[in-house]
Amino acid sequence: MSEADRIAAEKTYREIGRFIFEFSQLEYTLRDYVGQEIGLNDMHFSAVIESYDVAVLCTVAERVFEKSLSKGRFDKMRKLINKFRNLITERNRVAHGLWVPFKDGGTVHHVSRNKLEPDILPDRADALRKMADEACNIRAEIERGFGDIEL
Repeated sequence: MSEADRIAAEKTYREIGRFIFEFSQLEYTLRDYVGQEIGLNDMHFSAVIESYDVAVLCTVAERVFEKSLSKGRFDKMRKLINKFRNLITERNRVAHGLWVPFKDGGTVHHVSRNKLEPDILPDRADALRKMADEACNIRAEIERGFGDIEL
């Protein structure tokens, strides 16, 4: 592997890791607020809240927040949850795709369960950096949304 390929691969690896980190932080934050909103005892948290996949978590969070938040707050929270939903597709590509980290800015080959057609996507390192920033921002917005609510 050439030095340029090694540098490109390292950038891709770094952005994959950062995206997965930020995604997991956002996911846990949403799980935590759902658990708090329903008054779940900590000893039941893993069995109840951590058993949902991320798509189901988003739906559960919407239903819980719809009943517990004011309409204005719920509308803001639903928008944030929908932004999070949009990141799930990329998370699946990262986790289940075939990576060529040094090719064209980090390339992933992924076959979606829905289409069963391959996607070959270049420049994923830069895209992942932007999506990691977005996940971090969504998490911060969710935290601000609950910041002045007594849980």
